[in-house]
Amino acid sequence: MEFFAIPLLAIILALWVAHSIFLNRRIIDNQKRYHQFFNDSPVALIVIDRHYRIIEWNQAAEAIFGWESDEAEGEDIIEFIVPNFDKAHVTSILQKASAEGISYSKNYNVTKHANEIFCEWRNRRLEGKEGEILCMAQDITVSKKNLDELNKRSAALESAGDAIFYTDEKGLIEFANRSFFLLALKDQNELYGMHIGKYLFKDRLTFNALLPKFDTEHTWRGTIKKSSLSEEKILSVTITAIYHRNRLVSYVANLHDITQITCHVDALTHRAQHDPLTGAINRATMNDRLTHAINRSKRNEQQIALFFIDLNDFKLVNDRHGHEAGDRLLKDVAKNILACLRNSDTVCRYGGDEFIILIEDVKSEEHLQTIHYAINAAINEPIRLDSNIVLRPHASIGVALYPDHAADAQSLIKAADTAMYLVKKEKKINEPVPILCADSHNR
Repeated sequence: MEFFAIPLLAIILALWVAHSIFLNRRIIDNQKRYHQFFNDSPVALIVIDRHYRIIEWNQAAEAIFGWESDEAEGEDIIEFIVPNFDKAHVTSILQKASAEGISYSKNYNVTKHANEIFCEWRNRRLEGKEGEILCMAQDITVSKKNLDELNKRSAALESAGDAIFYTDEKGLIEFANRSFFLLALKDQNELYGMHIGKYLFKDRLTFNALLPKFDTEHTWRGTIKKSSLSEEKILSVTITAIYHRNRLVSYVANLHDITQITCHVDALTHRAQHDPLTGAINRATMNDRLTHAINRSKRNEQQIALFFIDLNDFKLVNDRHGHEAGDRLLKDVAKNILACLRNSDTVCRYGGDEFIILIEDVKSEEHLQTIHYAINAAINEPIRLDSNIVLRPHASIGVALYPDHAADAQSLIKAADTAMYLVKKEKKINEPVPILCADSHNR
């Protein structure tokens, strides 16, 4: 038996040695794989002991924080890479990892070159390692800056004085700022999900027709009218198409309420172009319109009629009844003339008690006579100053035609004026009593 026992023992010993060698090789291979994984990880991996001293420091940690492994090992991680204002916060996060096994944080860190960076951390307690903690970090400084920039832009967008909204790539509205809702437009509660064309222009086809009119900066500018809860608003609109890598991603619309400005400009324009007493256009505007009318007539080969009107015995009204009565006469005569003409015809108070009427596209002699009769009838309408006094105005009316009597604006006015004086002269010969008279019941 002893003879067989010795070889068996040798075999067992040989097997044990072989197994030990195999296990050692596996341990070594595992350690190599662990160190390879640890060092090649794109995430900064840092192992610290229970006193927060650095035990291991991989290549990603070197790249992020700037220190080599031999410079970092043995250092207190909090004192080493955490700025003073964040030390208490990081200490509490590591204490939580020691107590609960895991913790997360985002905090500021300092690099070897004293640069401040912002990192996202995941800390896990290593079991059976006497309180060692594996700290995993990613530098998210760029992401945070981008997020901060987006937050600032979002705040600026929300607080902008102009109304702004934007769409998705299909033109469906996704967001509108506070100033937009302050416009109090009637259909703004239905805004989200509505197509930009339907919202601003009532239909998509109108919007699509504008797309070729966008400028080189992919922008269109114009004005629209939208109803609010209290009035109709005039809005200045800027629409910009946003592209990313030649692909449309959004439309951004900027709306500015110009209702009051437009009304003020219209009022100033009206004041500059019209006679303040009668509301008829003034002499300067008349000259401008007549010039444009002649140019149109040249192109279209049409005839223009110019009526020059002078109220007869206007001075008598001022002398007998005062200047307020004279002003009333001028206003009512202008109102009556405007009422008998088309909107396209032009009535001008040319000066004092003189009026000019511009009629474009005269069709015939009969057409001209009809207009003449209507004007004369309007002027002859009685004007009641009070219960006792009624004015019965009359006028001398001269007519000149373009191109029959003159070839330019000033010559045509002069021709009509001359015709008026001939009519006035003839009336004075044939009518010995004043043509402008007043009826009074208390004489």
